[in-house]
Amino acid sequence: MTDETTDVLIVGGSMVGLAQALFLAQQGLRPLLVERHPEISAHPRAQAASPRTMELMRALGLEEAVRANENPHAHYGDVLQAESLTGAELGRFDGPFRHDPTEVGSTGWTLIGQDRFEPVLRARAEELGADLRFATEMTGFAQDSDGVTAVLRDLRPGAGDAEHTVRARYLIAADGSRAQVRERLGIGRHGQGTFGRQMNIVFHADLDPYVAGRAFFLCFVTNDRVKGVLGKLGGDDSDRWVLAPSLPPGAGHEEYGTQDCVALVRAAAGVPDLPVRIESATSWEIAAWVADRFRSGRVLLAGDCAHVMPPTGGFGGNMGVQDAHNLAWKLALVLKGRAGPGLLDSYEQERAPVAEFTVDQGVIRYLQRSGLDEAAAARHRPETTVLFGHVYRSGAVLAEDDRDDGAPVEDPTAPSGRPGTRAPHLPLVREGKEVPLHDLLGRDFWLLAGPEGDAWESACASAALPTDVTFHRVGAQEPAETVERFLARYAVGAGGAVLVRPDGFVAWRTRELPDRPARALSEVLDRILARPPR
Repeated sequence: MTDETTDVLIVGGSMVGLAQALFLAQQGLRPLLVERHPEISAHPRAQAASPRTMELMRALGLEEAVRANENPHAHYGDVLQAESLTGAELGRFDGPFRHDPTEVGSTGWTLIGQDRFEPVLRARAEELGADLRFATEMTGFAQDSDGVTAVLRDLRPGAGDAEHTVRARYLIAADGSRAQVRERLGIGRHGQGTFGRQMNIVFHADLDPYVAGRAFFLCFVTNDRVKGVLGKLGGDDSDRWVLAPSLPPGAGHEEYGTQDCVALVRAAAGVPDLPVRIESATSWEIAAWVADRFRSGRVLLAGDCAHVMPPTGGFGGNMGVQDAHNLAWKLALVLKGRAGPGLLDSYEQERAPVAEFTVDQGVIRYLQRSGLDEAAAARHRPETTVLFGHVYRSGAVLAEDDRDDGAPVEDPTAPSGRPGTRAPHLPLVREGKEVPLHDLLGRDFWLLAGPEGDAWESACASAALPTDVTFHRVGAQEPAETVERFLARYAVGAGGAVLVRPDGFVAWRTRELPDRPARALSEVLDRILARPPR
């Protein structure tokens, strides 16, 4: 007999797990999240929220809250290369880390460590009703055709390691690269493997006099004693910094005592007698691999549990957040009975190819530090394409096969608007106010119709539809240039329409108005949502 039940059990309370809880709560569910550590980690780890992640935060009304917690040097955006903080400069490059909107989206990067981002996710998830339990460990689980039974252990002081069982309809593994859930399921992984290890040393020191007014977000230091990345963390303490040095093969942070860490910090600063107080140190593996499967029955993998990539480019944590976003609306519709269980098959069909592509791009950027061979350089894609150019092919997309070249991405600055691609950025007018399309997405499907597509409105209001569809006729309030942009970027006629999924990807389009739009829309949704034909 189980002690409690939940629709979704999330294992892992780091960035991806917290994002998963938040997105599920946004969908009206009340997930249960368990994390064995008592609190959010104080280490920054991932250092930036990408424009796509920030697009998702904007839709939740969290953009200002995230930006309010940015790292103190975030507004500089560029990167310094030097022998040490006080040593000779070896170069400087303008990083992509800017807030500015582009033709692709309405927001840009936010330079924020996980230690500052995760509390924002946690607070909103709890506000929306998610049940988040830290100092709680899942010690075992078993699944059957109807759900998962998990054993949880309370690790809080005084709890006596008390255990109880929870019955969940689905389990999401967001337990990181060590991935105990994936290993218990016997799911293997493939890829280039391990490149090395890196350590994070969080420390306190007055480095401002040695910065000497130079503007940079990160400083890459290289000398005969240390090679790593130096950045200011800020917070309540203006002297709080992090150094991420590369470690020799086989080494871990356990081999580095306090004085060893102090020596590395002094070498990075180039100040032999610098007063330094070490707060903490940890190490992690630089690797590149993808899980062989993203699902086993009622258990689904997300984030580093499913894919690991080098840190260069800032893709890893952001990829995990987008895994969670892709999965949340699908789980919600299945659990609410509006979609068939087959909709969840599209999660792996869509996200696994994206993981393969993005891991490859992370490896290329990592290898750029030591020079690339021509074959690797030829695979390099612009950052905007890596972040926004994914092409999904799954049962949740009604593809136009005659226009599919099989490429994993397309250039989002020249979008096709075809099914499987992210809906091109478009300013819409709602209640007299201009709002970017992606700010409006989250729970429902949207049908965007051309200026002569009034007949689609009653189709969206039909009781025969399996789920809610919000209707918007482009041109009802938008100026002529927006209408022209919509017709060109989405490649539809004046009576045509585009169905956009809750995650912002195009599910289907028709260039002209069909004879029976309500029936056409109903049949399309049944196919996308893996429902039996009616």
